[in-house]
Amino acid sequence: MSVEDPPRTAFLAHIPFAAGVAGLAALIDFAAGGQGVGVSSALAALGVGVGAGAVLGGVFAGALRGLRPLPVWGRALAWLAIGAGLTAWLMDQLGVFARFGGKDHADAVAAAVAGVGAGLGLAILGFVAQPSTDKPAWLSRTRKRPLWTGPLLAVGAIGFIVADRQVGVDNYPAAHTALRVMAVLMFTITGVACMRYWPRRLRLPAWGRRAGAGLLALPFAWALVVVDGDRDLLAGLLARPFSSLSLRTLRTLGDVDRDGYSPILGGGDCSPFNAAVHPFARELPGNGVDDNCVLGDLAVEPPPVDPPVPDTPPPTSVILITIDTLRADHVSWGGKRNTTPEMKKWSESGTRFIRAYTGGSWTSLALSSLFRGVYPRRLVWNPFYETNRFRLLRSTEMDQLDDGELLKLKFGLPAPDKYVPLQTYLKRRGMYTAAVIDDGSTGFLDASTGAYPDFDEYQEVSGKSLDVAVTDAAIKILDAQPKDRPFFLWAHYFGPHGGHSWHRGVPRWGNSVAGKYDHEIAWTDKQVGRLLQRIDELAKEREIAVIITADHGESLGAKRRTHGVGVGEDDIRVPLVVRGPGFAPGTTSKQLVGTVDVMPTILKWTETPAPEGLDGRDLAGILSDPASNKNRILVAETWRFVANGDATHNMVTVFDGTYKLVCNLLDEALSARKQQGDKPLPYGDPKIERLQDALDQYLERTGPPNFVD
Repeated sequence: MSVEDPPRTAFLAHIPFAAGVAGLAALIDFAAGGQGVGVSSALAALGVGVGAGAVLGGVFAGALRGLRPLPVWGRALAWLAIGAGLTAWLMDQLGVFARFGGKDHADAVAAAVAGVGAGLGLAILGFVAQPSTDKPAWLSRTRKRPLWTGPLLAVGAIGFIVADRQVGVDNYPAAHTALRVMAVLMFTITGVACMRYWPRRLRLPAWGRRAGAGLLALPFAWALVVVDGDRDLLAGLLARPFSSLSLRTLRTLGDVDRDGYSPILGGGDCSPFNAAVHPFARELPGNGVDDNCVLGDLAVEPPPVDPPVPDTPPPTSVILITIDTLRADHVSWGGKRNTTPEMKKWSESGTRFIRAYTGGSWTSLALSSLFRGVYPRRLVWNPFYETNRFRLLRSTEMDQLDDGELLKLKFGLPAPDKYVPLQTYLKRRGMYTAAVIDDGSTGFLDASTGAYPDFDEYQEVSGKSLDVAVTDAAIKILDAQPKDRPFFLWAHYFGPHGGHSWHRGVPRWGNSVAGKYDHEIAWTDKQVGRLLQRIDELAKEREIAVIITADHGESLGAKRRTHGVGVGEDDIRVPLVVRGPGFAPGTTSKQLVGTVDVMPTILKWTETPAPEGLDGRDLAGILSDPASNKNRILVAETWRFVANGDATHNMVTVFDGTYKLVCNLLDEALSARKQQGDKPLPYGDPKIERLQDALDQYLERTGPPNFVD
C-alpha cells in the first residue's frame, strides 16, 4: 500500500491493535499484583484483556467508519459531540453539579476540569485518527506526524496510567475507567498510524492477519473456560486495574437480561435470562426459587418473639460514649503517640478490648448496627437523599428542593422494624434515656429522621467548640438525674471526623494527614476526660457502667483521609473500653469482639431480656467463658449509592481474627488474606472455606440493603 492510497485496512486495524494493547496491559498488570502467575492464569489474564480490547477497538473503528463520509467540519463536530458525551457521563457519574458550592466545591471544580479535558482529549484522538473517503487519517498523512506525535501520545498514556494508580484510588471509578480506556486508545492510535509506514517486507499478508487474529482469540477462549471455576484467578484479575476493567467489560456484554450480572467469567448469574434472579437479588423465603444464586431457596423463619418487660428496676445506670472516626491504632494504648492520655488513664479501671471491630465503615451503618445489635444488612432502611446543600430529604420531600439545589447521594437510616433499638428496651423498663449528639454537618443523627427514637431527651449541640459543648451538656444531664432513677446516657463526639483546626493545650504532631488527625483526637480526649472525671465522682454515690468506643475507623493517605469506601483494618478496627459488672479493672482482652456486642452487654447489665436473633454477644459472658468465642466470625460492610440508586460501593467482609474474606458485591470479587496484612491467600485453606460458608449464610439471609419508603 503506497502512502498516497486511501487506507483500506485502517478501520479494522484498530481491533487487533487495541486487543493486543489491552491484553498486554492486563497481563502485565495481573503479573504485577503478586498473584502466583502460571501459564494458565497468564493466558487467562491475556485473554480477558484481548477480548475487552477487541470490543473497544471495534467500537472505535465503527465510529471512524461511520463518520468517514462526512465533510471535515462534520467529522470535527461529530467527534466534539462524542467527547461532550463522555464529559457529560463523567460529570454525572462524579456528581459534579451536585457538589458545586458545598464543602466539596474544590473537588467538583477539579472533576469538572478533568471531565472536560477527557472529553476534549477523546475528540482530538478521534479527529486525528479519522480518515476521509479520499485521504488517510491526519496522523498518518506524512511519516513525520506519527514519529513526533507517537511519543507524545505514549507519554500521555503513561501519564494517565500513573494518575490511575495515584489519584483517588478508592474513589471515582468512572474517572479511572476513562483514564484506562484513554491510555489504551492512545497506544492503539499510535500503532495504527505507524503501521502505515512499516516496510512492505514486514507487513503480513491477508492469511497472516487472519492467523494473527486467530492466535489472539485463543487466550480469550481459554479465559472463558478457566476463569469461572478458579476463585484465586478471579480474585487476582479483579484486584488489578486493567484486568478488572477488561473482565467487567466482557461481563457487561454477557449480561443478556441486563440485571447487572453475567453468567460468564465468574459473574455468578445462575439464570441469565431472568432479570429477577442474580447474585444481588433478595432471597425470598419459601418461593421455590434460588433468587440470589446461593444455597438454594431460603426456608421461612417464624417471626421473633418480643421479650418481656421486667418489673424490677435496673441495678445500674449506663453511659455510652462514642467517638466518630477513631481508629484503634491511634489511641494511647494502641498506637505510637500518646493521643488519648485521659482515656488511657481512665481505661485502667476497666477492660480494654484490643481486637474490637465495627459492623460498618461509616456512621449511618456503624451506629445503626451498634444500637440494634445486628449487622447493617439485616436492618430495614428508610431512604434519605443528601443534596448539594447538605440537607437530608426523604423521598416524599423532593418537592422541597430549593432553586439550584440538587440531589447528590442516597443514604439509608434505620426504619422501625423487628430490630428495636437499645434505648427503646431501656425506656420500656423505666430508665431515663438521654442523648447528647454532635453530628457535624452530616445530619445522620438528626432527631427529625426518626432513626433514634425513644430518648426522653435528645440534644444536638451546635456552634463552635462542639466537643466542649457535648461534654458540658452531658454533665448537665448527669447532674440533673435523681439518685433513685436509673438512666441511660449516650454522648457522641464528632471531633476526629471534622475539618482540621489547631487547639490550644494539646500536642501537635506536624502538618501531615496523620499528625493533624492525631491532634484532633487529642483535643477530643481532653473533653472526654472532663466527662469521665464527672462520671467517677457520681459513681461514688450510685452504680454507673460505662462503655467507650468509636463508630468506625479512618484510612489515612498521604494527602487526605477517608472512610466508608472500604473494609480494611484501618476502617473497621476500633477502640473499646468497658467498665462495669463482670469486667475486671486493669485488664486487656484479645478476644475477637464487635460493636454489635454493646447492646447485649448493656441489656445484661440492666437485667433487660434481650430480643431473639441478635448478632452481638454479652462481653462479660465472653470473658467468663472464652471458649464460647473461640470460633467466632464477625461481619463488617459498607455500601453507598448515588442519587439515582446506583451503588458505587458494596462490600462485605467476614473474618475470624486470623483470616479475612472480602466480597465486592458489585462484581462478585472475592479476596482472601491474612487479617493483619495484605498478602492474598489461596482458597484451599479450610479456614477460608469456613469464612466462605459464613459469607454465603449472611448474604442468603440479607441480600441487598432493604430500602422501604
